[in-house]
Amino acid sequence: MSAAIACNDEITGLGPPSDPATETFAPALGVNIAQMTRLPSGVYIEDLIDGTGDSVTARTDTLRVTYSGFIKTGDMFDSGTNVEFQPAFLVPGFRDGLQGMRVGGRRRIVIPSALGYGRISIKDPSGKIEIPRQSTLIFNVELLRVHNVEPTPPTTPTP
Repeated sequence: MSAAIACNDEITGLGPPSDPATETFAPALGVNIAQMTRLPSGVYIEDLIDGTGDSVTARTDTLRVTYSGFIKTGDMFDSGTNVEFQPAFLVPGFRDGLQGMRVGGRRRIVIPSALGYGRISIKDPSGKIEIPRQSTLIFNVELLRVHNVEPTPPTTPTP
């Protein structure tokens, strides 16, 4: 067992987490990291169309999107139209990349592997690898609707 794990807790042969700033992306993806905004988490975003509706916040409990997900080679691994998500169940980088986005907007999100699936390969039902481990993820997202939980108003003590 110790031969399979290096001293730095990486699986032998796995390689380091991805770094979008040093990677080359398939031209069809339209990713230009130099023109994107890097969030403190390391996720990159680019607003393709600014929305004008409600925004995704920490209080967002559900949202509806149309999206396409790719790896840097340009291979699509997932897509959906008018899909409802709960941000709490999304990979951290996707959740970070949606913050502040407004309904009606379109955004490109580039997620380093550490905030995506990391060391895990994602396979389709037949066992074919769709997302290799340590892959940077690229999402094109159109925000259709958000539902933000209303804050609970403070209660005033009754005399």
